[in-house]
Amino acid sequence: MVLESLLTGKEVLRHPLFMVFVAVVVGSASLWIAYFTFPGTEENPTSSILSIAFITIGLVPLMHTVFAREEEREARRPGFAASFLARHFRIIEVYAWFFIGLVITYSFWYGVMPPMEREIMFGMQEKTLASIGTLRENLSGNAVIPISACGNNSWCWFNVIFLNNSFVLLVAVLTSFVYGAGAVFLIGWNASIVGVLLGQEILAFAGSPGGITQGLGAAAKTALGLLPHGLPEWLGYFVGAIAGGIVSIVLTKRKYHKHELGIISKDVTVMLFYAIALLLLGALIEAWAIAASV
Repeated sequence: MVLESLLTGKEVLRHPLFMVFVAVVVGSASLWIAYFTFPGTEENPTSSILSIAFITIGLVPLMHTVFAREEEREARRPGFAASFLARHFRIIEVYAWFFIGLVITYSFWYGVMPPMEREIMFGMQEKTLASIGTLRENLSGNAVIPISACGNNSWCWFNVIFLNNSFVLLVAVLTSFVYGAGAVFLIGWNASIVGVLLGQEILAFAGSPGGITQGLGAAAKTALGLLPHGLPEWLGYFVGAIAGGIVSIVLTKRKYHKHELGIISKDVTVMLFYAIALLLLGALIEAWAIAASV
């Protein structure tokens, strides 16, 4: 792969910010390759899903080398399992900057595309946002949230949100376990939805005087409105994806360091605990915000 030749796992871990550039380049290329090869139609926008698949194909080899280097370092110089977040913060940063880079990419291309091309290139993301249900603003002013039969019952909202997020976490762990860095697809899909949401905010002001500035301001407010509950949720998915990826690397190795399996199993157990705790926190914040705004 070209990315593996230009950028090594060591360089990515040393400078996680590089992932923004990687996400912009790979994301943009994937969008256009998917559009020109399998564009689909407005009713069946296959390119909007295929672009995420192309992003995954481009990123998985690089992420695999990142996981392999991180697992090897952990096996050689283990630390306390409870200090996982501090010891592996770099790889969390890698996922975070990749996520941010894709959000920027999808927001930009959604904003500049003509309406017909936009519906084909981002059709599934638009349908996903539309299917959330009746949307309304939350306490932050612009972030949209679904309203359903739970009303102002925060406990009801917590159960709905936590169960949904737990399923997403399970998928993240399993895809990373089976495909190594396969959770790139799931993280990329979520980033594309956030990017399209922010792009819609920008376009809402496109025809007014100073529209670009107002649109960017609205998108920034929306992004800030997503952070209180989104940040712990996304961190939970990142940690879960790392857990699955490290286990995958360990199981495919032929030679092990002394006590390596025991060290990694402790780390993975603590990682999953952190991931669930982060999802609990995110669900509590989001449930409170929704119930209070009803």
